[in-house]
Amino acid sequence: MEQSFPIILELETPQNVDDIFSFTRTVLQKIMQHKDVSLAEQRKIKLILIELITNSIKHSTDGNSQIKLVIDHPSLSIQKFEKGLQIEFSSSSQQIPFEDIDKTLKISFSEENRHHIQTLGKYKFKFLNPYLEEGLSIEHMPEHFGFYIITLASDSFIYQYDPDDKENRYIVNIDLQS
Repeated sequence: MEQSFPIILELETPQNVDDIFSFTRTVLQKIMQHKDVSLAEQRKIKLILIELITNSIKHSTDGNSQIKLVIDHPSLSIQKFEKGLQIEFSSSSQQIPFEDIDKTLKISFSEENRHHIQTLGKYKFKFLNPYLEEGLSIEHMPEHFGFYIITLASDSFIYQYDPDDKENRYIVNIDLQS
């Protein structure tokens, strides 16, 4: 029987660090029920899920977050929704809400953790490849290093904040080649 795309799966994220591994394994199995995924793509999906869930456990204000998977040929969208405070950058960076839309900005979470972003709206931006003076190494991983990992493992990584609902939205897209 031929599958009809898109396939949408909604899941509650674990609230305990000890449950991350089994959750990522379950999610990957659910994806693979609908789409063949190469080993390299599986690794990227695992890294993205681990970072999104770790971020939720660390920063969600009510302890609840949801993952929404949209499997559409040939792409996979991993979306995380959680209540919480909006992302804040270091004081030297422009802050949300953005005034200039469709601009590339250099922002930082700290002196060692800098990113390029493209503003997409007052409360929405896309992570671009991190700018690294000496390359990224495990010895120099800054706070929020998960954003580096997600940016490098995905084809697109977008953050959006809804000030009315006080909800953070992380949207990660991967083009699946399999």
